[in-house]
Amino acid sequence: MICKKNDCTGCFACYNICPKDAIIMKEDVFGNIYPYINKDKCINCSLCREICPQLNKNSKFHNPTNAFALYNKDNKKRLESSSGGAASLFYEYILDNNGVVYGVSSIFNENSFSFICVDTKEKLFELKGSKYVHCYINNAFQKIKNDLDINKKVLFIGTPCQVDGLKNYLRKDYTELYTIDIICHGVSSQKLFFEELEKQKIDIKKIKKVSFRDSNLFLLKLFDNDNNVIFSKQADQIDYYRNFLQGNIYRENCYNCKYAKNKRISDITIGDFWGLDKESSIYDSSSDGISLVMTNTVKGKELFNKIKKYCIYEERSINEATKHNGQLNNPMKKTKKNRIYTNNYEKLGYKKTMNKMLSHKEKIIYWLKSKRCFYKVIKKLDLFKRLIFFFKYLPKPIAQKKS
Repeated sequence: MICKKNDCTGCFACYNICPKDAIIMKEDVFGNIYPYINKDKCINCSLCREICPQLNKNSKFHNPTNAFALYNKDNKKRLESSSGGAASLFYEYILDNNGVVYGVSSIFNENSFSFICVDTKEKLFELKGSKYVHCYINNAFQKIKNDLDINKKVLFIGTPCQVDGLKNYLRKDYTELYTIDIICHGVSSQKLFFEELEKQKIDIKKIKKVSFRDSNLFLLKLFDNDNNVIFSKQADQIDYYRNFLQGNIYRENCYNCKYAKNKRISDITIGDFWGLDKESSIYDSSSDGISLVMTNTVKGKELFNKIKKYCIYEERSINEATKHNGQLNNPMKKTKKNRIYTNNYEKLGYKKTMNKMLSHKEKIIYWLKSKRCFYKVIKKLDLFKRLIFFFKYLPKPIAQKKS
């Protein structure tokens, strides 16, 4: 290990910097990846430790200067995005100015979620949407450096720890580099996601594209090579997705994340504008998604000024922007279910552990939801009758025998 395992974000900076390819990324029992040094190849240059964001104090954080609620004027592009379509505006500007964009592909690459380089607008669809899983940088940092060294504009969009990993890897500022961090709640391993697909009896080989959001709906959709939907379920019907949103199955470092605060690591921060005041002039459009864009540096503000004519926007206060976005204030706290997960997964496996994490009440509710017609009837009952129903049919706890 390069740094302490509980601190490692899996940012791939050490993997990219090693001149002898002596670092490999391996999964632990939970599927989370960590760097390991092949001592036979290592020449003890210490570059991996010098650039590790968790071991040095090179990280530069910025106070946000402006916050904007906005959505893309192009309604089609807006509806194709997770919130208001802000990311696509920045992508297109960079590509229109002979640059390249690095981000996570929603198209399966060797059955994994990983970063790709996009150099034409025709390929932008590959970057659309949120990815609620830990995505692999692989050797993208090396490619970014090569592009910057020939003075090509580069936009990198990822989680804050991935942005910091890139900056530490580069070891100097580049005028042509623009960074955007996505407001991140935490990441879960790809192994867990694939075990969920196996549980759902999905043939991974048939999947071409994955979508975790459908506008404002938390909906997992899987597409085949012909862009046909082969699977579609809401988050609360899927063990992986539900536990991800509840913060139960993140990497260990996510629970003490140094980036989960109002000071930001990137030029721009984007996400959903949760808690937008009803008095906002664009609040009425929130049903189709509203993006939050915070400019954190002079370069970030300049980039925003280049794209603002393509969106409907309104400046809001930094306080309003951060108030309802928890990860702009502090990391996710560990849950009771996280303890159940970490204590049982290795011995029980995925399916039994996920089942063990459900309370009796949740089991009844999710069973009812699976019986759509019955659940619609229950939803129509008033709150009082609904409570009577649930408590009447909740299993009674088993009394413990006295020793």
